[in-house]
Amino acid sequence: MTKRFGFTLAEVLITLGIIGVVAAMTIPTLISNTNGAQFKTAYKKALSTLNQAVLMNVAMEDTDFSTLNADAVTGQTVPNGSLSDMLIARMQSATDITDSYFTEATTIGAISYGAGVLTCDATNTAADSGSPCEGEAVGDTVDIAANTTFTPSATTAKVFSFADGTAFGFDITAANCTDSTEGTADNSCVGFIDVNGSTAPNTVITCTSGREGGTGTDATNGACQVDSSGVTDIYPVVFHGQTVEPASDAARAVLFGK
Repeated sequence: MTKRFGFTLAEVLITLGIIGVVAAMTIPTLISNTNGAQFKTAYKKALSTLNQAVLMNVAMEDTDFSTLNADAVTGQTVPNGSLSDMLIARMQSATDITDSYFTEATTIGAISYGAGVLTCDATNTAADSGSPCEGEAVGDTVDIAANTTFTPSATTAKVFSFADGTAFGFDITAANCTDSTEGTADNSCVGFIDVNGSTAPNTVITCTSGREGGTGTDATNGACQVDSSGVTDIYPVVFHGQTVEPASDAARAVLFGK
């Protein structure tokens, strides 16, 4: 009897086919998880960098976001005391990329800030005419609309790039940003962090389960959760006083999630 060593062509092809199927199933997930981890790290770093910049401005100029002057559209002289002025003065790598950003980046679309739910209490129920809780019972929850919806464009926003490739965009009308309520966006002091500049996907972070303002564990209406595969590159932020912070439940879920 002749002994056979090695594998037949059919066996090799079958093995390669199985490897290919497994790779096709697992590689996209691995890439997505890797990108998600990179986006999350860059987002946290960008928030820290922006907060350090305003604290430096407080130390150097004794001014913060509460004393900002409104900015100017790209191509006009940067006003003293504006956010552009602050970024240029405190961050050596800050570069205005507004025109190129909105030329290269996919249209971002409207970004909502401060949407969620309101828990009704004794001060905002039936006796409080005009409140979202009017006619509701104490303890009820009602949906509330976004405090601000901002559509970034070359005429409404400025976008600055930093040395690590992250970008920070903001509403050029932002001035006297004194709001101190977490997650709201009064005084138009709103912006966004794009952790990889104009590079795709240019998608605003959203909840992968639950929803903005949700509570509990229900997959549809519970607390907003963002899993690793759902981490994208654009994060709404609100800035006021000496603070830059997330401006949506999804952005907060990524910041404080494991």
